Amino acid sequence: MIWGILGVGLLLRLISLNQSLWFDEGINIMAARSFSFLGMLTQYAVADFHPPGWFAILWVWGKLFGYSETALRIPSVIFGTITIYMTYLIGRKLVSPKIGLLAALLLSINPLHIYYSQEARMYALAALAVTVNLYLLIRVIQGEKVNTILLVFSNFFILLSDYIAYFIFPAQLVFLLFLKRKEIVKKWAIGLTAAVILNFFWWPIFLKQLDIGATAFANLPTWKFVIGGFDFKTLPLTFIKIIIGRISLANKLIYAVLLLPVGSLFAYILWSGIKKLEGIPKKLLLSWIIVPLLIATIISLVIPIFSYFRVLYIVPGFLILLAVGTLSFKKRLRNGLLMTVILVELFCSLLYLLIPFNQREDWKGLVAFFKDIKPEIILLESSGTFPAFEYYAQGTLYVKGALKDFPAKDESSVSNLGDLLKDINETYLVDYLVQISDPNRLVAKKLTELGYKEKDIKNFNGVGFVYHYIRE
Repeated sequence: MIWGILGVGLLLRLISLNQSLWFDEGINIMAARSFSFLGMLTQYAVADFHPPGWFAILWVWGKLFGYSETALRIPSVIFGTITIYMTYLIGRKLVSPKIGLLAALLLSINPLHIYYSQEARMYALAALAVTVNLYLLIRVIQGEKVNTILLVFSNFFILLSDYIAYFIFPAQLVFLLFLKRKEIVKKWAIGLTAAVILNFFWWPIFLKQLDIGATAFANLPTWKFVIGGFDFKTLPLTFIKIIIGRISLANKLIYAVLLLPVGSLFAYILWSGIKKLEGIPKKLLLSWIIVPLLIATIISLVIPIFSYFRVLYIVPGFLILLAVGTLSFKKRLRNGLLMTVILVELFCSLLYLLIPFNQREDWKGLVAFFKDIKPEIILLESSGTFPAFEYYAQGTLYVKGALKDFPAKDESSVSNLGDLLKDINETYLVDYLVQISDPNRLVAKKLTELGYKEKDIKNFNGVGFVYHYIRE
């Protein structure tokens, strides 16, 4: 049965795999195209606050299989599918074969995990690394012989995947302290210490990343709202997103009203799972879920790091608990709850997979629009161009950043649009991330001063508004 579940999980992760790249994917892919392998790890990675694992995989994979959206997302599809199997193994070993199968089924159709199993970024990799590591730890706890080298490299695997995944180590420590078995704590500490030493080569790059990140945070205070600043709704949003994925509604009131019964039902089932479990399974699963969320919350009060997708690696633990809760009820109610949970998960996944509005930033559609009308010049609310735009445009469109400084502070930060638009009576302004780059809309004001009038507006999913200006 597990092979059927893996087949379903793989199939769902292949649907709409060629959807448009979004901003971060575009940056990574254009870098992988242009940098050498060493340059990708020592130059590009300095400005992208993540460990080297994904960058190395992306560089090698691109050279072997090309740079199409589908090709470059296949590694994440593979990582996501293997994570389903690891969830099965953890659930089976920690609780029972039935729980392992149900947890694997729930992960195979989980909308959030599907979304990030289709993204050319490191989050599916981190989720796989954590599940492999926890599976080995469970085997050690249960008295099985596990080669120390395997433990070291599973820790190293996490260290290479994503910095936020590091929070699983404090979670493991909390669990092991509750366990009160010194020999296991010692083996765990040796394995982690050896992995940290093995990762020594990355320390200088990490320090540079910290320095650049601190500078960017100081110069772009509004950036925290994009990358993960904490507020009162972060934790409940994380809970909801684990259930429904990235789908959303423009009307937040209707969105909240629809989600309240769904969230309440899942919370009740989850709580039933917590009450049902005892001993090691309960302590491990709660540590796996709660400790990373708690650490991310505390750190985000100072440094913006907490976004729900960065803790994707807690989703398997969440779903194991949900599986336990679902099967804890009497037969008739259990079957009804099981069907409800499966239908909610599958419905939300299909809303994402089949409806473009719920998918990634539509740079592909934006560039196709411009290629069709062939404007003389396109302006961006930036000091340069965007990699995702360049990926699709391939040099066929004349596009310029309308800002000299990023972010724009006053009129002197705006490029000399008078010279740039000389003898050009029609232009388009793409306002992607304008709330960060040009919050006072200085570029739009300058265009008005130059005699341009806004003719119409188009909206491209995730990218934002594109303003059509004409000078009569």
